[in-house]
Amino acid sequence: MLAAGCTPALPLILGLAPMVHVITPLPTEATRDEIILLAGPRLIGLLFNWGFLGILTAQVYVYHVNFPKDKCILKVIVYVVYLLDWAQTCSATYDACQWFVYNWGVVPALYLRYTGFLNIPLLSSLIGAIVQIFYGWRIWILSGSKIFFVLICVLAFVQLGGGIATAFYMFNDPSELARDSHMVRAVGVRMGGTALVDTVISIAMTYYLLRGRVRALGPLNNIMSRLIRLTMETGTIVVVFALLDLVLYLEEHNTLHQAFGVVLGKLYSNSLLVLFNNRLVDWNKSEGVDLSDEEVAGPVLSLRLSPRQERSTSTGTPSITDSEK
Repeated sequence: MLAAGCTPALPLILGLAPMVHVITPLPTEATRDEIILLAGPRLIGLLFNWGFLGILTAQVYVYHVNFPKDKCILKVIVYVVYLLDWAQTCSATYDACQWFVYNWGVVPALYLRYTGFLNIPLLSSLIGAIVQIFYGWRIWILSGSKIFFVLICVLAFVQLGGGIATAFYMFNDPSELARDSHMVRAVGVRMGGTALVDTVISIAMTYYLLRGRVRALGPLNNIMSRLIRLTMETGTIVVVFALLDLVLYLEEHNTLHQAFGVVLGKLYSNSLLVLFNNRLVDWNKSEGVDLSDEEVAGPVLSLRLSPRQERSTSTGTPSITDSEK
């Protein structure tokens, strides 16, 4: 450990000279409890991050094998989100190597976030915005109204803007102790916006799915009940994690918040793939349905209450009757 105060050469020693502009003074000594609260949450968060990435990889494989006839835009969303998640995990792993390998025993290194500006606020916010806008599109198709879609898009871009601002301030001052007013406001916009937009999505999705379930025919009623449950469960989990990340960041000057923040993007991407692959479970309960057929994928992914879907009932494809009929 370093027994003396921070020296001008410290950033160079920690490998930060090319990226650091301003550094909040870093402690050179820490108690055992302080080290535990700095290292422990990061290690736990990284383990869960890799675990969720493994689950996501399995889900992407299931999607790739079973739904080759999905629209191109749906495939692009899935694979882009997957690649962004890999980049986020690699960035978080690089930081872990800095803390626990290259700078083992160097107390100031534990107070630095290295590429934390990239993997937590920037990539997680970008993944979240993509998934949020996708859910907004589904609500638009489901309800036939652009109001919720526009609202969700605005809130998604607001939280993404907060994530970009947070990344900027973290890039300029990667110290875990940095809590200037600009940083706090940026984090508040990012995490508060995330919680708000996910709350709006959960409420809107649940309302329109409940309304559509009343008119659902045959097995589609059970499918929609499952979608309602999935929407409420995934939405609640993401909101809780976002709020915990925000509260712990504001109240504690350690890394407890990172245990939740570093896996937030994985929660979004896994919830997206659960939605896509949920068709596999539900359509297996139907008779003679081609799971990869785009006409089958449509009702579950978009749930459009249209006359076309009503007519598709006569051909054996589950559908919902028109809400305006």
